[in-house]
Amino acid sequence: MVEQVTNTRAQRSEALEAWADRIDSADLKEADTETLRAIAELAETRNGVDEQLTDAVRSARHAHRSWSEIGTMLGVSKQAAQRKYGPKISA
Repeated sequence: MVEQVTNTRAQRSEALEAWADRIDSADLKEADTETLRAIAELAETRNGVDEQLTDAVRSARHAHRSWSEIGTMLGVSKQAAQRKYGPKISA
């Protein structure tokens, strides 16, 4: 049975725990999950940095900094910066 993909990590975690409760331990094989844990930790770090970066861009725009300046600091064009952060900071 294929379960619907959920939107949040908490929901995915709950779904995984529910699956683990249903599985027969005799069917399980030991697996090295260190690399997967590293990915999850880095993804969580990235999400935090993305939120902080959005806040910083919002602050820069409120301080009347141009998209050209912001794009330069991000290492992208002004259009790329505006396309990525414009909708996030105007909400």
